[in-house]
Amino acid sequence: MNLTEHECFNLHNADYLTMPVLVSIPHAGRFYPSALFDNLRLPPDALVRLEDRYADLLARDAVAAGATAIAANVARAWIDLNRDEQDLDAEMIDGLDRSNRPAPGVKQRGGLGLIPRRLSGLGDLWRNRISAGDVAQRIDTFHRPYHSQVSAILAQMHRLFGTAILLDLHSMPPVPVAAHETPPDFVIGDQFGRSASSRYSEFLVDQIRARGFNVNLNNPYAGDHMLRLHGNVRGGIHAIQLEVDRTLYLQPGLREPNSSLPQIAQFIANLVQGLANEAMGGTQLLAAE
Repeated sequence: MNLTEHECFNLHNADYLTMPVLVSIPHAGRFYPSALFDNLRLPPDALVRLEDRYADLLARDAVAAGATAIAANVARAWIDLNRDEQDLDAEMIDGLDRSNRPAPGVKQRGGLGLIPRRLSGLGDLWRNRISAGDVAQRIDTFHRPYHSQVSAILAQMHRLFGTAILLDLHSMPPVPVAAHETPPDFVIGDQFGRSASSRYSEFLVDQIRARGFNVNLNNPYAGDHMLRLHGNVRGGIHAIQLEVDRTLYLQPGLREPNSSLPQIAQFIANLVQGLANEAMGGTQLLAAE
C-alpha cells in the first residue's frame, strides 16, 4: 500500500474556519512505505525514535472544539516535512547534482536532513544510496502538498480574521539539564522573534507557567523550516513551535500513551483557544481544569 498525494495528511475543520489558529503536526506520521523497509539497515522498531510519537493525539481535543489542524500521515523517516527541500545530504543521494548546493546545516550534519540519514548511537539508516528521482517524487507527493495546504489555510485565515497563527506541534525527549536544574515540560520556539510576534510567544509561556509547568523559550528548540517558511510577522502571519515533553503523555519507554494524555490534550486545546482569543483581542487567563 502506498499513500497518494491526497492521503499524505489528515485535514480537520478546514471547510469552516472558526479561529485564526492552524495546528500543524508534521512528525507524527506512522505510515511507512514498503520501499523504506527494503532499504533499511536498522531494525524497523528503531525508526520510532524519529517520530513525534502520537503527537497527533495531543491535538484531538482542539480539533473536537473546532480548531483547524493538519497532521502528516507519512513517517518522518520517509521525508521530513520540517526541513527545506534543499536540505539534502549529497553523500546519500545517487544522481544528485552537487553543484551550487547550499552548505550543510546543523540538522543535516547530525543526520537529520530532509531525508534522515542516521540515528545517534545506531549509525546509518539505509543500506544503499537513494536515487535523486525517488527524492523528487517524495517531495512532489508529500512535502509540497503539505506546505501548500498550510499556506492556503493561513492565507484564508488572514483574509477572514486579519491575522493568522501557525502552531506547529511537536513532542520532544526529556531535555538533559544539570543536576540542580529542572527540565522544561514545554518549549516554545519563534525563531527568536523572527517568525512570530513576542506577544503570542509570551502569552503561551505565561499560560503554561500558570498551570505549574516548566517552559523555555527558544531553548533548546527555536523552530525550523516550518516557521521560517510560513512565518511572516509584518504580513500578519505568525508561526510558533510548541514542543511537549513525551514523558507527560507517554508511558516509560515512550512508545504508548499513558493515563495523563487526556489532560495534556485538553490543556493544549485550551492553549489553542486562548491563542485565538489573544489574536482576536481577548486577554482572559485560561481556566484550570
